[in-house]
Amino acid sequence: MNDWLDIHPYNRQQPSDPYFVNLANTLYATFYFNNVPPFYHKKLCIYVAAYFEDIISGPGLWHAFTQKHQELYGRLLPFYTLNPDYQEEEVNEEDIRFIIWNTLIKIPGNQSFTNPLAKEIEMMAHAYYEILHEEYESAPANDFLTHYLDDFTNRNDGNYKLLWLFGRNYLMQPSVQEFLGRVTPSDKFIIPCGPLALFLYEWITLLVPEAVEKWKEIEGLFPPPSEMPEEYKTKNKEIYEHFTAGTNGERIVYLNSYAALHDFLVNILKWPDDESHTMPQLKSSKDFILMTDPEKGILLAKDLCPFIADPLNPMYNSEEASKNAFRLITEPTLCPPDLLHYLLSNHYLPDLQLPGNREREMVEQNADFIARHTLLYYYRGD
Repeated sequence: MNDWLDIHPYNRQQPSDPYFVNLANTLYATFYFNNVPPFYHKKLCIYVAAYFEDIISGPGLWHAFTQKHQELYGRLLPFYTLNPDYQEEEVNEEDIRFIIWNTLIKIPGNQSFTNPLAKEIEMMAHAYYEILHEEYESAPANDFLTHYLDDFTNRNDGNYKLLWLFGRNYLMQPSVQEFLGRVTPSDKFIIPCGPLALFLYEWITLLVPEAVEKWKEIEGLFPPPSEMPEEYKTKNKEIYEHFTAGTNGERIVYLNSYAALHDFLVNILKWPDDESHTMPQLKSSKDFILMTDPEKGILLAKDLCPFIADPLNPMYNSEEASKNAFRLITEPTLCPPDLLHYLLSNHYLPDLQLPGNREREMVEQNADFIARHTLLYYYRGD
């Protein structure tokens, strides 16, 4: 029961709680995933039971996730072909497959990318679905949750509810569990969470659109429009103009050495030829990418050129890309977000696949979601 209450926004048992705890225990005894520590196997069963509770009771976390995924990617779920009998707002085997994967992929210390199409995940989901499907008509609702996010009594109450939404429920907790204990009250507003790396104000807008005006009373939840100082705007525009003038209008350039980078910075961007502008600390890197934006200025990435099939990039190497390009969508800080969005939207990472030459088609179809899900802030950051 304590484990169950740990992902709920209250400390006192609700009438329906014993039912769902018993259900989680039934799942725990039904199918065991090899090589998963018992602690996370138990947590996984609790998450699946909480998904079941969410479908029956609200507050609609699962529905918000699938609807936003539909908006972003044109289908309800990543990875899985939906059965013709799939029913929104009801329990589905494909949903359970995703929840199992979403839990396993985020186990701290997991060094490999868990294949969402793994046979063992499919077998476990099927076993769990059989149980939930049988229970669907008789399961009790948790009335406490149904309208939980519709309102709040004061700022403290609102922030308590937002902290639960940020990382103390079955859908969001896997994404933030490693750093949840270090999150300050204001951090939760600026760190994306959940399987779609959405900010809290975006989740609130999805979950209770009719209550958005009320939630705007919580200071910091809805960010104000960002305004860049005029001096930065002027400088960034100047960089953009120099850049595009030196590249025949292109916003991106691939450079094969530090010497080429130095030359571009000094002769194209007109930067002073000193150590603070030419970055001699990068001399050990093999290649560089520079990309410009009229408002943001310039970004730099290094040692990525062989992985990128941009026609402007003469260093693309399909063999190297097949081995290493997957890192771009799963390794934080490796690829700046704006560059990653550019590469994914233009399909310049055609060699993406799971390590070990696996599942290229699945990865290609879900590359943007995988990046969003894995990188969180390093996908949404500016």
